[in-house]
Amino acid sequence: MADNYLERRMEELRSGKLAVKKAIPGIRPKARRVLVAGGCHGDAREKALEYRKAGCRVAVFDSDEKTGKQMAYQHGIRFHNIDPDNEEALKKEICSLLNAWRGIEIIFTNEKNFRLLDTLVDNWKEKLPIKDESPTMIVIL
Repeated sequence: MADNYLERRMEELRSGKLAVKKAIPGIRPKARRVLVAGGCHGDAREKALEYRKAGCRVAVFDSDEKTGKQMAYQHGIRFHNIDPDNEEALKKEICSLLNAWRGIEIIFTNEKNFRLLDTLVDNWKEKLPIKDESPTMIVIL
């Protein structure tokens, strides 16, 4: 019985009967992490969808709950229902997102929140036990 077990398994694998399990569909292990503040409308929405189609992890902060939930359901985007102009809510959500994702590579925001987000990300990186040298690019929309 055990004589030809490996040969039979190799034949099954070659013929396609044996499937190889994959990771989570649509997200690569080293996918970029992108945050779009106010990303449910206009140019910000287009950027969020563009990065998601490229296989990146995308989080959207916006106060439009209906559109945000629809984007999350249809495109696999992480939606946070907050007003991006509310500094306290933004601080709380960005900290929870940083803890969940362990970093953010690209941030799309407005001019008002640029300094706040830059400071929050830098402070988070300084608290890490191992120095994080990966740059965070902040783009003003």
